[in-house]
Amino acid sequence: MLKPLSNEVRKAVVQEVVKLTREKYVFPDRGKELANQIQDKLEDGGYDAITDAHEFASVLTSDLRDISDDRHWSVIYDPDETVATIDPEKQEDQAQVSFWLELNRRNNFGFEKVERLKGNIGYIDIRQFAPSEFAAETAIAAMNFVSNCDALIFDVRKAHGGYPSMVQLITSYLVDPEPKHINTFYYRPTDDTQQFWTFPHVPGKRLVDIPIYVLTSNATGSGAEAFVYNLKHMERATIIGETTIGAAHPVTLEIVQDHFKVRLPYGRPINPITKENWEGTGVDPHILVCAEDALKTAHIHAIKQLVEKCEDDLQKAELDWQVEIVRSEYKPIVLDEIVLVRYAGDYGNRTFSVADGTLTYMHQDHPIAWELNPVTETSFRLDEDLKFEFLVGEEGQPSSVVISYADGRPEITLNRSA
Repeated sequence: MLKPLSNEVRKAVVQEVVKLTREKYVFPDRGKELANQIQDKLEDGGYDAITDAHEFASVLTSDLRDISDDRHWSVIYDPDETVATIDPEKQEDQAQVSFWLELNRRNNFGFEKVERLKGNIGYIDIRQFAPSEFAAETAIAAMNFVSNCDALIFDVRKAHGGYPSMVQLITSYLVDPEPKHINTFYYRPTDDTQQFWTFPHVPGKRLVDIPIYVLTSNATGSGAEAFVYNLKHMERATIIGETTIGAAHPVTLEIVQDHFKVRLPYGRPINPITKENWEGTGVDPHILVCAEDALKTAHIHAIKQLVEKCEDDLQKAELDWQVEIVRSEYKPIVLDEIVLVRYAGDYGNRTFSVADGTLTYMHQDHPIAWELNPVTETSFRLDEDLKFEFLVGEEGQPSSVVISYADGRPEITLNRSA
């Protein structure tokens, strides 16, 4: 059972928080007013009845947030302070840094997935923008993997924050070598600023000319929002998903009276284009859809844009094919067996049958029954190589089937046997 919180400790915690508020809170005037109100409540006995340390931390958190209208504030009682809360970009004990590195190594420094989607679309799922000091090798490998893609999707729907250095590194791959000013951070405790510019050199290939998409959710926050906000106002990416959480201010951690963790916003980013940031408002997407539909929307949008710009007929046909496949994979078509039975029969030297609710295909020279996936009610595909379009008459019965090849070979039309 926890020892009741003494009046002396309670008073000391509040006084230290008041001091931090006056000296470090990002907005000096608001910080002064906040400190005065918290001090007044202490002197009026507003905290006297609270003897549970956790409850006291919770009440103090609510007061700080409500008075300042800033959700970054938090006070947590933690008698077992751990090294998991350290900032790896500060000078810390080597053992603490090693702990942090091992923890993040197992999470691949926030890079959850990197792959090539249909249509030659790159996809990078980032869950955390880790400091480039430690995570650059992983980030560089991810960017080089997608370097030959024709469009690129960044998924930050589950990214709750991170560090400007990683935002700086990834953004550098998306613009030309001429350095671009992407952000300035103002820090209240030292009253100084720090600018972040894109790098004139990156290891590997830049992706300057391809379309960029960024997926967002209402949980996308902090450093991840900086990535979204910067690319949006640089007009370098199409943002798809939900409005982000609206947490722009960097937060510092202070230990008060040994066992209370106080997190307070001590700085703010200033975008060189807007002269503002996304604090309290979030970043609005260009295409507003629910988060779970963002990837589907971006993937299809990307392929369709490539189709529109494509001047090569063969490549354009392949992309059209990919659009159909992608749509059917994101929203699978399920056909009743009564519908499938209509297509069963012999068409020249090809036979279509129905087995276990699935339409199958067989070539007479290759007696293997291949399962087909429906693309529409009248078209089916075999993997990504063959497509079968049944031509249906007025009575709803197929008269023939058109066989198309992904590699551009001439179509074959086969009439249904009587």
